[in-house]
Amino acid sequence: MPKLPEDKKFLDLSDYARPFATILVKLLFPTQIGAYSLTFAFLLVGTFASYLIYRNIWLDFAALLLLIKSMLDAADGEMARQRNTPSLVGRYFDSISDFVVNFLLFLALALNFKINIFIMLLSLIAFQLQGSIFNYYYLIKRYQCDGDKTSRIFEKEEPEPFPRDNPKLLKILHKVYLIIYGWQDFLIHKLDREAIETNELPNWFLTIVSIFGLGFQLLLIAVFVFHRSQQIVIPFFLIPYSALALLVIFVRKIFVK
Repeated sequence: MPKLPEDKKFLDLSDYARPFATILVKLLFPTQIGAYSLTFAFLLVGTFASYLIYRNIWLDFAALLLLIKSMLDAADGEMARQRNTPSLVGRYFDSISDFVVNFLLFLALALNFKINIFIMLLSLIAFQLQGSIFNYYYLIKRYQCDGDKTSRIFEKEEPEPFPRDNPKLLKILHKVYLIIYGWQDFLIHKLDREAIETNELPNWFLTIVSIFGLGFQLLLIAVFVFHRSQQIVIPFFLIPYSALALLVIFVRKIFVK
């Protein structure tokens, strides 16, 4: 968890791939492979995993690919930090690529099990909102503790590019990001706007919320796929996991002031 000061770090259950990502970055550091390449790699890996799930073949390998996707997702940011090359282009490209993989994964499941597309989209929206809940609280924690500020709690305003960012590309990616995530950030803030006013979100609460981080969500899907229970992924994230997410927000409002 490199985005928080050492004494403010919490147990992030969604960041289980970080140790493997750190090893990968050390191996790749002397090469020309950079953060953008790693983001593109996880986009390809996630797309291929979705294809295997759609075809209902090599499912053990597909489950493994979802975990590899999480490792590469952690590695791209780690590479940028190790090379001291922060990039908002990379930050938005990463988030947009996450959404593309999520969409393809849910579409593959819906097509494979002939689930109504409307139900699939509702489940995907719930899945995305669950991830936004974790990101919202995690960002608040980072700003409270003077951690990494590459991401912002509110992304509506056009950001100032870093030195290595292409301003025109950054503008395009920022607009795409707002289309995908802007409404999610707005909704989560409306659900719990008071969270910003807390003195500091406690570590135990962030650990609980981390079960809604994308890494943990993909881990759950990988487990379902590995056990040949992938048909329950869409209803699982639509109903019980959404209810659990709302419960966590309720816990914050009652117990964390």
